[in-house]
Amino acid sequence: MKNISAAQKTGAFFALFALFYILGRAKPAPDMAPLAIGLYCALLFCKKNYFALSLAYLGGVCAAEPALLTLIDGAAAVLVWGAALLIHRKAGFALRLPLAVLYSFISMLPRFFLAVFLQGIVVQSVCALAVNGVFCATSCIGCYALNARGAGARLAYDEVLGLGLILAAVGLGVCGADLWGYKPYFTVLAALCTLCAFAPPPLAGAGICGAFSLGAAIYAADMAAVGAALAVWAAGACFRSQGKWLSHLACLGAYLLCALALHAFAFDALNLCLACLGTVLVALVPARAQKALAKKLFPPPGDALRYAVERDRRELFDKLGGYARLFLGMAEEFDRQPAPADLQAAACREVCRVCGQCAEERKCPDIAGEEMFAKAVERAAKGELPGADDLPLFMLSKCKKTADILQACQSAARAAQEKERRREAARENGAVMAAQLRATGAMLGRLAVAVERGGAGGGEECARLTAELGYDNITCLGAAALGEGERLRVTLRLRAGDEDKAAVEKALARVFKRSMRPVERERGTNAVTVTYAPLPAFRLVFGAAEHTKEGSERTGDMHAVTAVEENTVLACVCDGMGSGTQAAAESAHCLAMLENFCRCGFEKGAVAALVNRFSALAGTEGFCALDACLINVGEGSAEFIKLGGVESFILREGRVKTISGGALPAGVLEEIKPVYATEELKDGDMLVMVSDGVIDALTLHGTEYTLGNIEAFNPQNTAQTLLAAAQANGLHDDATVVAIKIMSCAARQ
Repeated sequence: MKNISAAQKTGAFFALFALFYILGRAKPAPDMAPLAIGLYCALLFCKKNYFALSLAYLGGVCAAEPALLTLIDGAAAVLVWGAALLIHRKAGFALRLPLAVLYSFISMLPRFFLAVFLQGIVVQSVCALAVNGVFCATSCIGCYALNARGAGARLAYDEVLGLGLILAAVGLGVCGADLWGYKPYFTVLAALCTLCAFAPPPLAGAGICGAFSLGAAIYAADMAAVGAALAVWAAGACFRSQGKWLSHLACLGAYLLCALALHAFAFDALNLCLACLGTVLVALVPARAQKALAKKLFPPPGDALRYAVERDRRELFDKLGGYARLFLGMAEEFDRQPAPADLQAAACREVCRVCGQCAEERKCPDIAGEEMFAKAVERAAKGELPGADDLPLFMLSKCKKTADILQACQSAARAAQEKERRREAARENGAVMAAQLRATGAMLGRLAVAVERGGAGGGEECARLTAELGYDNITCLGAAALGEGERLRVTLRLRAGDEDKAAVEKALARVFKRSMRPVERERGTNAVTVTYAPLPAFRLVFGAAEHTKEGSERTGDMHAVTAVEENTVLACVCDGMGSGTQAAAESAHCLAMLENFCRCGFEKGAVAALVNRFSALAGTEGFCALDACLINVGEGSAEFIKLGGVESFILREGRVKTISGGALPAGVLEEIKPVYATEELKDGDMLVMVSDGVIDALTLHGTEYTLGNIEAFNPQNTAQTLLAAAQANGLHDDATVVAIKIMSCAARQ
């Protein structure tokens, strides 16, 4: 009785008192012990409140049969179970079904010996031990299933039998009651058949009516009562699709027919009228309330499955939204026009470079500056042939290579014009590409919105899992298993308070033969929905170290170690051309594209090619060396992707394995085939990725030698040690070292 108000606790107590009172009158034969002890033991087996339950039990059975033997019988059960629960709590071992039956048997021994030695009742006493033992065992099974999983769960045959026998015992107790000639059994039966014919699922309704009427059949030793009750239920069930009133009217007609014509029920005017009144009272209850009650008692199966499908739908929406944002962002990049270049200045700089290669340069130091060639370059840009008049007079008198200078002016002007034409073509192509990408992004956005507005169980494994959890007193309201392998997702709807119990993950491991971990949790009013995924085989710890080129305001390298998909981690080092802010911007741009492509679920083999093609089509002058590694922590594999990236290294048991670099950097050509390599990972491996500054300082052999002499335990220490070795060997460029330690999750457990 946890997490409920005082009024609810009081109501539950009196409901138990009434139930034990009814079962206190339920005796399969005269002079036999009542069946109340079986339900009492079953509820304690379900770990209900011992003190409140014992008080309701003693009060109920003593009120049903006020006698010294009844008090002794009830007190014996309370004392035996109190001692048993105390021993279990102190010893710390679980209370299992055979032990519950044993405690029930021990608690009935005082009544057995008293009845045998004081009253001489031998046969009934032995039968009482056997009947109550069986009833206790079936009640434990049925109550535990109902307590752990609810009426809407898939129940085994023994669980259904246990619940049916409890209902039959209640019917037996009600049937034995007689209030001044009035039999409440017939009123309850008529109301129950009327309700079960309309609201609950057909099979459940028939089972309830049949089990309850079985008590009357045992009491009167006539099975015709069961057939009559099922006939009343069947009459109403045939008309349930026609509405509440017609269904209940059919029940009433069948009840009157069985009572008047077949004499299946007591042919008494008072009992008959009160039974009809019970049917009418149920009919007056709104149909919505009846169905709401039935839905609460028998919730439709598949709630967990629907949640799992809904989760996948949301994941699809997130993917489509990510695609849309990615394409729209690419369209903005293509729309961004590069700053117009000063072609004349560029051509003059080229002529200055040619002039600086002259052997006589030292003799004419005053001939310097781009303005000297501006007039000649301007004439050449107009398509005219530049002449000596376009050069300064002092150059004509001192320079012996005037013809070469004029030729350089003409060539530089043509090269600048050609470059401008290419830039213009790139801008036009970019505008076309931007339009296409924007249209694609908008289409994906609309599709994502449609998916957002839209809105199978796991078979034998889920049924077994539900049973396993039930035996651990964990209420599972629904279970669903979707996917397989590393993409397996098990969704459970658990009673609030059960989601953090260690028994849940242990049951998942037993059923699915692999360790599971919670990846998503959603709290409801009285239940918590938890999604479990396979525990990854490995976990990662990484460290990084950077060096900035002397004279630069910042490094041009960028690195990242981030999760891009479930069980997939992207480790990347991007080295932009040159150093400083511009190189850092190129690296950041390339890294952002790589992460976005990976997160959106593009095929890994196409990601690097897409990044390269986009960088080349963007029309920028810079390029970026890309060294990426996609680490699957679920399977324990690493996929290396290199576009101009240098070698990477795997440290394993004191040995160094080198992963070759290669390919051109991203953005140099539109079509470049990246270098791919795949390696299996083991527990304790250290993955080391570096930029070209480290290799240039240490050489490849020197880097391998240095790594081979580093104790690869701490990734941060490994990265700093390797960078320090490069600095000591004359490092003069930007440099980055990323070290990633691979550790087994099983070892941690």
